[in-house]
Amino acid sequence: MKILIFSLAILSAVFCGADFSQALEAPENYTDKITEIHFYPSGARFSFSVEPYDKDGNFKAVLPGAFNADSIKLLNSDFVEGDINVKVLNRERWIPSYLTEIKAQADEIEAKIAELTAKRTAFEQTLEMLDELKPEKSKPEELLSYIKNSQTLRLDTENELVSLRKEIDDLQAKLKTLKNELNSRRPQNDSSYILITGKSTDEVEFTAFTNAASWQPRYVLDLDTSTGKINTELYIKASQKTGLDYKHGDIILHTKTPDERITTPVINPLKVGIKPKEERIATVGSASFARNNMMYKSARAERMMMADEDIMPMELEEEAPRAAAPAVQESLADRTIDAEGALPGDGSERELELYISTINLEGDLLIMMIPEQRNNAWLIAKMNESSDKLIPAVAELRVDGAMTGKIKIGEYETQKEIPFGYADAITVKKTALVEKTGTSWFSGVFNSGYKLEITNGTQEERVITVKDRLPIPTDEKIKLEVNKIEPKEKERTKENILTWEISVPAGATVPIIVDYKLSYPSGEELLYR
Repeated sequence: MKILIFSLAILSAVFCGADFSQALEAPENYTDKITEIHFYPSGARFSFSVEPYDKDGNFKAVLPGAFNADSIKLLNSDFVEGDINVKVLNRERWIPSYLTEIKAQADEIEAKIAELTAKRTAFEQTLEMLDELKPEKSKPEELLSYIKNSQTLRLDTENELVSLRKEIDDLQAKLKTLKNELNSRRPQNDSSYILITGKSTDEVEFTAFTNAASWQPRYVLDLDTSTGKINTELYIKASQKTGLDYKHGDIILHTKTPDERITTPVINPLKVGIKPKEERIATVGSASFARNNMMYKSARAERMMMADEDIMPMELEEEAPRAAAPAVQESLADRTIDAEGALPGDGSERELELYISTINLEGDLLIMMIPEQRNNAWLIAKMNESSDKLIPAVAELRVDGAMTGKIKIGEYETQKEIPFGYADAITVKKTALVEKTGTSWFSGVFNSGYKLEITNGTQEERVITVKDRLPIPTDEKIKLEVNKIEPKEKERTKENILTWEISVPAGATVPIIVDYKLSYPSGEELLYR
């Protein structure tokens, strides 16, 4: 690999006090022959090609300042003679062709505002002069004429000022809109550029990395409740803000950004000794605080994770057209998606609509009810072990074609269970049994329980998983005795979580009855938590 010689003109100018007005003239054209783009979650690596411009093999490439000069690497260094020079140079702010019309409109409005502002100032000065002028007392015959003329002039001046101020405000609002659009679409680092020069016996190919680019995938998961199949479509959105339009070509999308520095992992020995007595006394309070703080953070993290997994309501979006699927490749370190497309250089996010992957994930439909939380059922797809792993993305969920919500899919994650929303037609009603509190010779007795009524409002028989619970005594003085569970539960955990799998005919209601008794020392009260 050839050694790159960097002449960082901008930095040297700052430290050496150079006059930027003496900088080289801004380039008229940038090197825009882009052969492919490798997109990462943050940033992209562009591949360029440039030919020598004379018979001696001299070549020149000019890149916008959005690229990182120290990332430039030759792809065919064998053809390059000697070293290549890479310079970062100052320039006036670059206005790409797609912004020239907006810039011209903004300049025209700015000139108009300046003109109107000058007129406004003149009228304001006129009003000040009128306030300062006073008629001579020795000529009272002129007083009436003076008052009339000054009032007319003041009224005309104030009317003109009102009109000017409104016109200036309207123009400033338009100018603000234009400038916001101009700034949002400007290339990054548009007041500098990179000049690459050298000699070569053939066409020069090189790559350059930019942080002004990103991509994100979006899944659409459509659950067919009649078969349990999940039709999975992958949509790609990408954008780049280098100022160079990528007219069409290969786009390789990576799920992982390369690390800037990788080191060999090392584990250090764990040493243990006796803590001095004075340190033990001093750290008792702080250790307790640290432990409590860690427990709080762990609980908060768990709540946030649960919140992420919840289904988020969403608005309906128009479907993109479907077409050929790209190749998805996986290695130990990365997964890539090969696609094709065009991307403007103004940061506009484009969905690569023509390159959508369709995957049929096999899953078993699970209809789950937890009466303590909802009165209708969850729809959950239980994935088979052979199901494909999905790349990190937000997935839009559908059930039989209807939008239901969104979920997040993590890095290299096999989704064991995917919640698809709620089945409003499958409901449950929970009614407490008549409770009785009494006493025996030495203890109190509390008879309780509940009745669940599972209703299948669909037109097909459904197998429904129902979860509820029995109280779990936390004190050995409390004894739980189950009088009746009908029908018998399929599973009961150590925490007394009950699970049933019940087949409910279409339009039918099936009951579940749980009856139990708690015994505890006489004179005590039960506390539920």
